[in-house]
Amino acid sequence: MLDQQLIRVVNALCEDVGTPYSYAVKRLVEEEKWIELQQLKVSPGSYQDGETYFWDACVVDLLRKAHLDTTHDRRGAAVKTFWECENQNAKTNARLSRFLPETLLLEEPGENSIHEFINVWRKELDCLLGALPQTLYPRFGKGATYADRGKLTTIPDKMSVLPLLTADAWWLKIFWSDTAWCRALTDSRPYFSEPGFVRGNRFTSVPKTGLTDRGICIEPSLNISYQLDVGRILKTRLKRIGIDLLEGQHLHRVLAASASIAGHLATIDMSNASDTLCRVLPKLLLPTAWFDCLDSLRSKFTEIDGSWVRLEKFSSMGNGFTFELETAVFATLARTIVRLNGGDPDKVRCYGDDLIVPVEHSKDVLSALAFFGFTPNQRKTFVEGPFRESCGGDYWLGLPVRAHFIEELPDEPQKWIALANGIRRMAFGHGVNRVRWPKLRRAWLRALDALPSDIRRLRGPDHLGDLVIHDTPNNWEVIWDMGVYKPCSLNARADFVGPEKPVRFAKAYYGPRPMIRVYEPVPVVLPWTNWVPDVQFASALAGQPEDGVTPRGGVSGFRFGLHAMWGSDWTPPRESSDDSRG
Repeated sequence: MLDQQLIRVVNALCEDVGTPYSYAVKRLVEEEKWIELQQLKVSPGSYQDGETYFWDACVVDLLRKAHLDTTHDRRGAAVKTFWECENQNAKTNARLSRFLPETLLLEEPGENSIHEFINVWRKELDCLLGALPQTLYPRFGKGATYADRGKLTTIPDKMSVLPLLTADAWWLKIFWSDTAWCRALTDSRPYFSEPGFVRGNRFTSVPKTGLTDRGICIEPSLNISYQLDVGRILKTRLKRIGIDLLEGQHLHRVLAASASIAGHLATIDMSNASDTLCRVLPKLLLPTAWFDCLDSLRSKFTEIDGSWVRLEKFSSMGNGFTFELETAVFATLARTIVRLNGGDPDKVRCYGDDLIVPVEHSKDVLSALAFFGFTPNQRKTFVEGPFRESCGGDYWLGLPVRAHFIEELPDEPQKWIALANGIRRMAFGHGVNRVRWPKLRRAWLRALDALPSDIRRLRGPDHLGDLVIHDTPNNWEVIWDMGVYKPCSLNARADFVGPEKPVRFAKAYYGPRPMIRVYEPVPVVLPWTNWVPDVQFASALAGQPEDGVTPRGGVSGFRFGLHAMWGSDWTPPRESSDDSRG
């Protein structure tokens, strides 16, 4: 059952939007028909104008991904998707095996042309990857590994237990034996200094929507450590063709907005892309040295529901290089097609399974993706019309029309702040003018009603994220030393442009910087005394802070604090492609 305060937010939004979809959503919430609610979807292709689509998307998408308490078997749905992808991969492997050099068999009409295309594609990928690096270094993510579970997933925890690897990755012991990680175990826990072997990875699932979980596979610790380094190398190689996997999402959104106006680019998205990269395709495309390296690092078996399964996919979500590898495969496929058709391959952009290509080549790209085993998501692929979507940006003739999604139901102040900011962002974010605000304002106020009065006063600029409630500059509390300073219209050095109007601050710029009161998390910091000195030293070499270790999700509570309104005290969080990797 939803919190009554959240129901008030939903009702306010539905009543003020006032469309047939909004009344349907309100009725389903009142009747607690959560499965029917989350099965509702709107398609931009069914609308004649962007604003009508936007308002229906607002009410339909608000709870569509929320982790509602339903009887639906979400893990069962993830397992079903796993087997569906494996069956699809098996068919693709059988179809592509005839093009491998050792089993080359071209009998059907048109297969010679396909073989020639694969050769050109292989050269494109070879040029991108270049030489295989001479050495690899272990790296660590925030996620679990095959043996490291629960809260024991910090770097020093991973360095304190028996490292595991698959049989094909035995050669990693040569590199690993020269690391501080190995020396720490040899000196303090010699019985852990010889890595153990495991058959493959372990299937699990994480929340995705109210109808299904997302299936991921947890890798052995040594495999994932070196997979992550391969992923790092692939990131640097992809920059050679203008693909930036660290900051590229913003560019994708800019291109999607532009394409929704000019119609010159198509945005393509794929369903289960990571799980449908079949094991034969990399063998068909990668240079021999690269394939041997990646093939030995990947897990060839998955433990699922107590049984071991030989994988038809090459690598899964959770593998340290899957995201980078699929980006390289999709990007070079599209670039090859565009080049062969006489176009400019540098117009291709790719970020994971988000692909942007010139619209005149999109039909050929979609056909090639289907032939090589991938499933373009027709609901999220846009070739014509005024709508485009890429990397979390939805645009109709240049205007953002993306709704706000609730994933975790708000039950604490910081979650209510996030909800209020998400509602406000639909009106003022990304340059949208304020004409949407009257229909969103009441829902925004209902979200603020759930906050204690002292937290409700914490207003500030949107670049501080969900540490503050986003509001107009006139409502910010600017702290100079120990006093409260309000913005006014006097001359000053710095200008700040809020969602509604520019504001100047009448404070001499030689003085202390203005600060904003925020509601910030208090991290859990585990002292280094929890680990032996050798592990402490190895962790320090891996870049861990000297004051202690914060485990993943390690927040002990929230507190009032101060953040600089501008300057180096605040750095925006870098968007990550996948934080589930170990």
